[in-house]
Amino acid sequence: MDDVPTDMRGVHLAQMIKGYWLSQIVGTLARLDIADHLAHAPLDSDALADGIGCDRQATYRLLRAAAYAGLVSPVPDARFALTPLGNLLRSNAPGSMRNLAIALTAPGHWLPWGRLTEAVRWGERQTAATLGHDLFDYYEANRCEGSAFTAAMVEHSTAIADAVASMIDTSKVEHVVDIGGASGTIIAALLRKNPALSGTILERADVAPRARAALAELGLASRCRVAAGDFFRSVPEGDLYILKYILHDWDDERSAKILRNCARALRRRGRVILIEWLMPEDGQLSPAALSDVNMLVLLPGRERTRSQFAELLRASGLQLDRTTETDACLHVIEASPVQIRGA
Repeated sequence: MDDVPTDMRGVHLAQMIKGYWLSQIVGTLARLDIADHLAHAPLDSDALADGIGCDRQATYRLLRAAAYAGLVSPVPDARFALTPLGNLLRSNAPGSMRNLAIALTAPGHWLPWGRLTEAVRWGERQTAATLGHDLFDYYEANRCEGSAFTAAMVEHSTAIADAVASMIDTSKVEHVVDIGGASGTIIAALLRKNPALSGTILERADVAPRARAALAELGLASRCRVAAGDFFRSVPEGDLYILKYILHDWDDERSAKILRNCARALRRRGRVILIEWLMPEDGQLSPAALSDVNMLVLLPGRERTRSQFAELLRASGLQLDRTTETDACLHVIEASPVQIRGA
């Protein structure tokens, strides 16, 4: 980076090279529930090791490294305490990132990223080469890891749900459909905002039971149903479709198929809402570039610019009406059927 002092560039680059060490330390703390064990009081490493069923010396070495990373802190009597940063690895802490730490350092993400060179050389995702399956088929076969990934997406949706709901006008909407809505965090925010609204979550069969349980826990089961299905085949009828982080998983052909299904099932004067990264049109630096490489490694998708979304929507019988940026640097992209222009 140009703003790093010349004499520190080697140190900075070394930190980047060794970044995966920290990733796996964070992931291991999450998988072993160490933050939960330290939540109420500091513990010495031996007591913690016994509590989590791990080797005592290895646990101490992990904690010492985690202390260097700022996740725990040494305190008197050879104990370790949880720091505010480490608190985000607790299972039920506000803003928890525990499931994200587990999912992104587990084989489903970790192994394909080890073949980034091959992904760049051939322009192909590396999930089949490393996992033996495409990513979502792998998650269906590996339910624990798939659950962690789904929960990570829920955590992210929770952080933005109210802000997104405030940007979407549902005053003239009767039925909203959340395509690939996992545990329904976004649709739940819309239902809370508008008590007259009803909804449907469309999800894979392996995720649908979790969505039903979440809706029941939120007291929304009477207003929102869960349909198990395949958005490449069809989607339920609705006035408003919500697709968060869906199209960036897929290439233009498959994304257009999803959008065409939405356009066909959309009721009169309906809308389609995409919640996605937007790549800058002018090539400016953006965190979306990192997500784009993640798509290169894992899936057939990509991050897109506003004009690329407009073209994709147009090819699907829709028009891009407006985009609004959220505080999380995501964009709410609103579209409607082409034939109602000027109506």
